Amino acid sequence: MSSRRTPKTDAGTSGGADRPAARGGRPKDPELDGRVLDAAAELLAELGYQELTIEKVAARAGVTRKTVYHRWANKSALVGELLIRNAEVDHIPDLGDTRSEMRELFAQIVRDVDASRGRLLSSLWATIGDPAVLHRFRTEVLGPRRQYARAAVQRGVARGDLPADIDVDLLIDMWSGTVMFRTEVRADALLASQAEAMVDLALAGCVPRLPRPGADS
Repeated sequence: MSSRRTPKTDAGTSGGADRPAARGGRPKDPELDGRVLDAAAELLAELGYQELTIEKVAARAGVTRKTVYHRWANKSALVGELLIRNAEVDHIPDLGDTRSEMRELFAQIVRDVDASRGRLLSSLWATIGDPAVLHRFRTEVLGPRRQYARAAVQRGVARGDLPADIDVDLLIDMWSGTVMFRTEVRADALLASQAEAMVDLALAGCVPRLPRPGADS
């Protein structure tokens, strides 16, 4: 996750930060972008998505509204950028042991759900209503996470520990849905023994299977 940055005086007051957006996107100034995103993160935690405004973010970051709007077209784009920046996307290392790798996969799912709790979770649901934000979140966060998860499951298949016809995407969705429903909807703790039980079921072959050719026709 991105580290916090120390705010500095807005270069835009002399015209530099308020220059027109470069072709194909906002002006490239990672330090200034980080200051705005850090300010948005602070205000999101304090106020929630509904009360967050571009004006408040600009004031907290010490920049002009024009500076923010040159980088993000609206609030959902700004918060979407924040969610993408703060999302963790980690590969699952080849540990030579399917059980260990499935434990790591499940632990990452739990971590990702935990990271989206409270105001951040409500912000996610608000921002994914924006097709552009949803596309970026799918492409830059969900896509890579799913790619790494698939690779770990396929290693288990290659070792003979998981069925060859396992529906990898549905298994990941089932695990993700179980974790989110238990922790977010029921507000109940997911015990380590319960996580282990989910892994045990998978290794016992209790997994969704790909449909046979023509089965869904």
